[in-house]
Amino acid sequence: MRPFTLGRLADIIRLVRAFRGASVEDIEVAMMINKNRAVELLKQAEEMRLIRREGNLYYSTSLGNIFFEAYNRGDRAKLDEVLSTYQPYFVVKSIISQKSVSIEELKKLTNLTEVAVEMILRLLQYTCDNFCFVNEKVFLSVKELPELNEFYSSIKKAYFELSKNTQWGCSNPFIRVDKIAALVCQELRLTMDDFSKMLNKLIISDVRLDLYSEETGYKFIPFTNQRIDPPTYKKCYIRLRE
Repeated sequence: MRPFTLGRLADIIRLVRAFRGASVEDIEVAMMINKNRAVELLKQAEEMRLIRREGNLYYSTSLGNIFFEAYNRGDRAKLDEVLSTYQPYFVVKSIISQKSVSIEELKKLTNLTEVAVEMILRLLQYTCDNFCFVNEKVFLSVKELPELNEFYSSIKKAYFELSKNTQWGCSNPFIRVDKIAALVCQELRLTMDDFSKMLNKLIISDVRLDLYSEETGYKFIPFTNQRIDPPTYKKCYIRLRE
């Protein structure tokens, strides 16, 4: 089965409501898709209890009607509530609400196929405004930011992990901000904007952290303006003082 979007589910419900009972052939013609795809979509909607089958016809359920009306209103909270009754959606959401994981890790944790995982992530991307995807890991970002000391500890952990990579036999004391940001965001479940806010707070505190920019010839120049934003992270470096 190929992944599909929330809009495709809404189309299925719209059609079975409009036909007051739609067949596979009705869906084929109305959506201009082949029979196999029509069967796939109908089976998935039925599994999610959004439609029910009676003989050769499919009808919307009360849950399907709630879903359809919420979709038309753009009511993300209600859509999330409806989809949470579907066990795979609920399980995946629960996992990424607690930690950042890759698709491979989600497959192992849920026993779902890659297609099923990708489908659910597409749904979550629409229903959850705190859905984040950073360096091949997905998570729902935290609503409340961590304490500054916890943030600094995470930066140090990422810094020392990345500085282990040596060049010409020497450890690298200058680590690109975007690489540190990715690891910190994954660990603390932060958005890049939240990381930026916290980093700028950290910079003006008394921690032993300096920012540098890189010029031609790999010469690192200390920042005079101790404030940076995500678009500049690939050209900025962090160095922790001993």
